[in-house]
Amino acid sequence: MTQRPWNLILPIVFAVVSSKVVIEAFLDPRSIGSHAVNYTAAAAAWLSGGDPWTVGPPSAVFGGPPPMLLVFVPFVPLPMDLVRIVWVVGSAVLALWVLRRLGLPAYWIAFPPIFGVIELGHPEVLVLWLLVLGGTISGLAAVIKVYAAAALVAERRWAALALFAGVLVVTALVLPWGRYLADYSTIAATFVRQNTGDSVFGQPILMLAAVIALASFGLRRALWLATPLLLPLAQPPYKVVSVPQLSPIIALFWAIPIPGATLVGVVAEAVLLQVARRRTLPDWLRSGLGPMPYDFGGALTPITASTGPTLGTAAQKT
Repeated sequence: MTQRPWNLILPIVFAVVSSKVVIEAFLDPRSIGSHAVNYTAAAAAWLSGGDPWTVGPPSAVFGGPPPMLLVFVPFVPLPMDLVRIVWVVGSAVLALWVLRRLGLPAYWIAFPPIFGVIELGHPEVLVLWLLVLGGTISGLAAVIKVYAAAALVAERRWAALALFAGVLVVTALVLPWGRYLADYSTIAATFVRQNTGDSVFGQPILMLAAVIALASFGLRRALWLATPLLLPLAQPPYKVVSVPQLSPIIALFWAIPIPGATLVGVVAEAVLLQVARRRTLPDWLRSGLGPMPYDFGGALTPITASTGPTLGTAAQKT
């Protein structure tokens, strides 16, 4: 019964915030899978000798590093409408698989960062799926999105990191690294122009608050949660990879598209965990602290007494 507030609060907040995406997609269906289309067009430009980092509309010009192009090469021959369908439907299927594996309720598919990347056809759900799948193959997650390497380090997946490094070395001669480095100032300017995240990078006081809060969770969990807070120009979709270490309280804040909410959520949990070690919190509030109690293939395990109180979550049945 103590988890009931979170099983009511979270789906309502998720649905309200994600409804904006639904409305926008209804008003402009071209947004559905649009980023998958842009990234595929960037891969096509590279294969034809063009510049991938000039592809896309002003609000979504491709800005990823060269290895990200590899993911979209197989889709170049396909009709763009089929590319949209494959990425949107495929991402939804992978997201549901991940939620089931983590023991999270199905309504988590409406968690705004997840819902948003599914609608646009971003590869973040694929990255999360690889991390949750585990094993050496999970190193491909960092090939797609380099920040996923933090989660690999957190889980001490050295073979996966070796695969990541190996892929970078093997593909270095064929990928357009020279053009990427030569155009990096323009690519960085694109990121700045398109940035909608609330990373605290470059703001010393806020960075210090973020580091202290993350450190209170222990190194392992901090590495999973650090990217949206500390990576320069981190975008809202980057929160997807942190899902395995989210708590209901952090998820609540991270679902709200208000500048500063990402930091506030992490600081709020850090403070409440310290309070919980010294005094008794209401059961409903205590049940909203700590990561979800999952254990997939022994790759990840719940929070323990050595790293913090083992707390119930909204993933449990009411």
